[in-house]
Amino acid sequence: MKHLAPLLFAAVALSPASPAHAGVVFETSFESPAVTGRTPKAAGADISKPSKPGEKPAWSCFEDQPDIGAEGGGVVAGLTNQVARTGTQALFIEASKLSVPYLGVLLVTQTIPIEGGRYYKINLWGRNDAQMPLVCAMAQLFLKMRVDFFSDEGITEIGESQYMLQPLPGGKGHAPLLVPTAWNPVEMRFGTPAAAKFMVVSFRCDSSAERGAISGTVYFDDFTVHDQQPPTETGAKAAPFTGKP
Repeated sequence: MKHLAPLLFAAVALSPASPAHAGVVFETSFESPAVTGRTPKAAGADISKPSKPGEKPAWSCFEDQPDIGAEGGGVVAGLTNQVARTGTQALFIEASKLSVPYLGVLLVTQTIPIEGGRYYKINLWGRNDAQMPLVCAMAQLFLKMRVDFFSDEGITEIGESQYMLQPLPGGKGHAPLLVPTAWNPVEMRFGTPAAAKFMVVSFRCDSSAERGAISGTVYFDDFTVHDQQPPTETGAKAAPFTGKP
């Protein structure tokens, strides 16, 4: 059985995009490579590969599990131009009778320049599919965010990694975060170590440990990193956001 490969942090720093508004230090969407219709990674929608010579993709790693086996189902990821929050494309993740725990989709950014001793917020916008939505059943997908810090371009890791867990489309017994009628943000807030100069963000969209087959499609768009003002209380620590808007 094929498993997702370990995280590999590429030593390629990205220059922050021109801020769309105050506080944004980096932003990227899913506009490259350009696709027609819903295109899986295996069919050419690999966001970790340059679309043209000399280009540095925002993502260093992109993996899915299209065929786990007859009894395990699969999960396919890629790009679509059939739905988008901004621009013309979005990332789609489609689970089909996925029943093997802790398997799914992995995305890892390149190293992102930051400042140490500051507070940041990550935004990733999500939406449930109208025709084949994910549901809050016994078994469900979980979006896992992890942030690692470096004193250089992806080689020397420092400080403690930060984590956030968001069940998809939402927590059981609660109103879903991801709905088919609107885009909602999955957010995470955290502080950076004093000596940090770069960070790497990884997103895993994995099946849970609970038994049951998972089927449905969700979309994601517009990944941004915001520089936040520190808390006013002396010595207060930043905590991961719960994922609710």
